[in-house]
Amino acid sequence: MEQKRDHRRIDLISRLRAIPGVQSADLTTLLPLSGMDNGVPFWVGPTEPGSIAEAPRALTFSVGPDYFRTMGIPLLRGRSFTPADTLGSEQVAIIDNTMAEKYFPGKDPLGQTFTIPRVGAFRIVGIVGHVKHWSVGNPGPYERVQAYGPFYQLSDQWLPVMHPLTTIVMRTPLTVSSLLPAIKAAVYGSGEEQPIYDVRTMQQRIATSMGPQSFPMMLLVIFAALALVLASVGMYGLLANLVQQRTREVGIRMALGAQQTDVFRMMIGQGLKMTLTGIAMGAAASLVLTRAFSSFSHLLYGVRANDPLTVLLASLLLTVTAAMACYIPARRATRVVPTAALRQE
Repeated sequence: MEQKRDHRRIDLISRLRAIPGVQSADLTTLLPLSGMDNGVPFWVGPTEPGSIAEAPRALTFSVGPDYFRTMGIPLLRGRSFTPADTLGSEQVAIIDNTMAEKYFPGKDPLGQTFTIPRVGAFRIVGIVGHVKHWSVGNPGPYERVQAYGPFYQLSDQWLPVMHPLTTIVMRTPLTVSSLLPAIKAAVYGSGEEQPIYDVRTMQQRIATSMGPQSFPMMLLVIFAALALVLASVGMYGLLANLVQQRTREVGIRMALGAQQTDVFRMMIGQGLKMTLTGIAMGAAASLVLTRAFSSFSHLLYGVRANDPLTVLLASLLLTVTAAMACYIPARRATRVVPTAALRQE
């Protein structure tokens, strides 16, 4: 029964891999960013904890041999699963680097064992990179260590639980619309009436997982753009007013031999001096305020509250904007006619 079941699944995956344009394909019982949870208690080594409630928990996946290559999850050490990892072979597992660092400090995790209640002991044969399961920008209610088992070592008692979660993953440069007819033909070619549903790319799943953060992030972008426009208009107005007030001074300088380039550099330099002073004050204030508003830092993936590169790029953008805002008033100052300027009260 189990061999016949596994044969049908292997045949389906082989059909999918044979589709032109498909680079790899395999099965998994839990897909990242799906919102599903398959956390189980476990313990390392032969010593069982006093109670299951005291045991740590790991997010577990049952995957096919080609799953890691399909999903682009790096194999850091050891080996991946093979078609020989079945019910008739030793129970093996692959853990993520987070689990390796946390539960095997100073030791080589390869060859070590951990136990899952009602399933048994697993020997660790490989280490892979950690995957953000809950959301790209938000770790969710908790961030668990991750462990993977061979899909073809699942026994019949776990099929009713795992079957609704089982998903086929495929890697291809083609679009879903162009590939879907071939996928349907491969699935229906197995002779079973299997429904095909929830066909989405990982980019779509990432966009869905970032949905709760998209609206606040859009508001921040709008407010940031508005602030940049106001800063530009304010800088232009200030410099234009400064040129108007210093028309007589500029006329005297030019009457005494100052060149247009000298006046232009002076006005640009004064504008940038004020800008750099404001940027320095703003950067110092941001270091203080980001601590008070650290709860908003998760809206931007990969950006810390006091990210130096972000502060540097924002300062550079404001400097360039200020230079552009100073250009027109500075050019206007170079067109001052000395005789007309000296006649102004």
